[in-house]
Amino acid sequence: MSTLALLVVLLWVIVGLAAVVGLGLLVFRRPRLKGPVMVSLTAATVLVAFLAWITQAGALSDGAEPRHPVAPTVRIGR
Repeated sequence: MSTLALLVVLLWVIVGLAAVVGLGLLVFRRPRLKGPVMVSLTAATVLVAFLAWITQAGALSDGAEPRHPVAPTVRIGR
């Protein structure tokens, strides 16, 4: 991945962590809302899944240029 892509991922991590912490504090300060830990963990799980999807897509597209043909991979289970 390029440096720009890594910086974007780092920015998403920082923004995502701020959102998760903010959401946890909001739920914690409002006792009528249940499960502050569950809400924070759910938000963190969604963030991690989104970042994994983005970084995997970026890694797969690195070698997909015409000068770098992508050969299909054959796996033989043994």
